Amino acid sequence: MLYRDWLKQWLSEKKGRVKEATRANYSVAAVNHIIPRLGGYPLGEVTEARLQEAVLFWLRQGRLDGRGGLSQKTVRDLVTIVRSSLHAACRRFGMAEPAMEIYYPSSQRRTVAVLTERQQEALVLTALRAPDGRTAGILISLYTGLRIGEICALQWRQIDLEHGVVSVQKTIQRIFYKDWDGGSRSRLAVTPPKTENALRDVPLSRFLLSLLRPLAPGDPDVYLLTGTSEPMEPRAYRAFFARFLKKNGLPPLRFHSLRHTFATRCIEKGADYKTVSALLGHATVNITLNLYVHPQMETKHRCVEHLPVFPRKDCAGGAAQK
Repeated sequence: MLYRDWLKQWLSEKKGRVKEATRANYSVAAVNHIIPRLGGYPLGEVTEARLQEAVLFWLRQGRLDGRGGLSQKTVRDLVTIVRSSLHAACRRFGMAEPAMEIYYPSSQRRTVAVLTERQQEALVLTALRAPDGRTAGILISLYTGLRIGEICALQWRQIDLEHGVVSVQKTIQRIFYKDWDGGSRSRLAVTPPKTENALRDVPLSRFLLSLLRPLAPGDPDVYLLTGTSEPMEPRAYRAFFARFLKKNGLPPLRFHSLRHTFATRCIEKGADYKTVSALLGHATVNITLNLYVHPQMETKHRCVEHLPVFPRKDCAGGAAQK
């Protein structure tokens, strides 16, 4: 059996066992990257050396548009799919499990910009000039850390203005499918958040409550961003955010930077990591520490200034005397 035939069979058996979006992502990865590099080998000949060769190719020139390599995270995800499918094949056919120790060349990690307090103030004041559902979504993300998909899926029934809580129950994403013959399709899906930890209640500050109360409609089933029974998809909201920044003379910024800014500001103001992790809906505190905490230079300066100082006895006025 060729590896591509087993991979197709393995993915078809995933139906109903994993989330639809996960299976769709697996199929896109298989068709676009894995099968072109490894699919033609017999199942038992997908070795560590061949996977390592594929990894180096993907990192250097794996993009389909010919503009260089894939990110290390994407390549690690591809390796995870290959390893999992081979592990299943070994159990199914009684094959010996191959060694799969893969080397990843060091690469510069892409960082997400975090707003300084002055930049945050400028963004907030601009959003308050014409408050509506879409600008409110920007501020909710900035002051609660909600993801863009969670904002897009937010209906007014999830916003408890009396008790000051927003209940995160679902997310919106566009799921892309790749057929084995190369065809593609997509659909907009409203689903539960990606993990159980992402199902959470997040408190709303007095500032957000004062913003949201005048905007509240009579129908709790309408979506925050659109004010209608139809949601806005994340791609469209990202485009709105980019236009909003450009129109108001604000520097370009990824929407996800609002979530990073929320986490970083919470830590800077003294919140403990466990609480911030729960607010963000992370499975572990390590995710929060590794990905979402970005101390600003001011904070770093304050940190080093807190270190104890022990002046030399032969110093006067800060200068040593000879």
